[in-house]
Amino acid sequence: MHDFAEREAGAGALSAGRGAPSGEAGRRILVTLIGLAALGLCVPASIGMVSAWRRSQFFGHAFAIPAFSVMLCWGRRHAILRLLQAPQPPAGGAVCVLLAGSFEMLAIIADMRFLAGVGIPILLAATAYAIAGRALLRLLALPLAFLLLMVPPPGGISYGLLVSLKILITTMAVEVLRGLGVSVLSEGNRILIPGHTLFVADACSGLTSIVTMFPIACILAYSLLTRLLSRLLLLAWVIPVAMFFNTARVVATVLLVSRFGESFAQGLLHDGFGLSSSIAGTISLIMIAKALK
Repeated sequence: MHDFAEREAGAGALSAGRGAPSGEAGRRILVTLIGLAALGLCVPASIGMVSAWRRSQFFGHAFAIPAFSVMLCWGRRHAILRLLQAPQPPAGGAVCVLLAGSFEMLAIIADMRFLAGVGIPILLAATAYAIAGRALLRLLALPLAFLLLMVPPPGGISYGLLVSLKILITTMAVEVLRGLGVSVLSEGNRILIPGHTLFVADACSGLTSIVTMFPIACILAYSLLTRLLSRLLLLAWVIPVAMFFNTARVVATVLLVSRFGESFAQGLLHDGFGLSSSIAGTISLIMIAKALK
């Protein structure tokens, strides 16, 4: 009788052992299906954003943002894989994915590209939560939040900001030129000097520098700084740094035009000023980050 009980217990243990791999395989299949479904829903919005990046003079850098998010995930791959080997999906995970997926689909159907772009990290966050709960969501929070920087704002907001920045840059440049003794006037985004009328173009507004340097500042803050206050201060420096170097770009252009003619307001030299201001701004952010350590 005792031997029979031992055989029954052994058989039960064997059965449980056989059931465990089956349950684990089922969880892995579920994780894979949820992940593939989320990625599939992200494809239409991703295609739309790539098209917007190609057309925009302000978001050419956005192609690098998903790559950096992937790098952040790669750096945490061991912790992520541990969670995925034995995922513990929460009870409300499927509902979160359903709501996020519905939001993404409605944004795509309504052709609201900004909301569809924002919906990508939201849907991926909901998927991470559905797969392994808050633990996985915490690990992926920073890479997913960084993806928001790849979403171009609505056209109305971009245009209004662009106009305001151009006028501000014009005003600042004119004040500097007057301080240097140059006879100059301004009307809107026009700068008038004897014999020449110059326009502060979109590229000189500082908007390109801001949207380009902000992701760089985020990377520097994450890589070089540990205190929250220091990170926030570095991000706050992006706007004044961008405005300073774009003002310097406009001032240098006006001085060259007043001396050598309008050929210096266009062409390779003008583009070179833009590249130089971007490089100088990035170097300045690195120096500020080191000072804040």
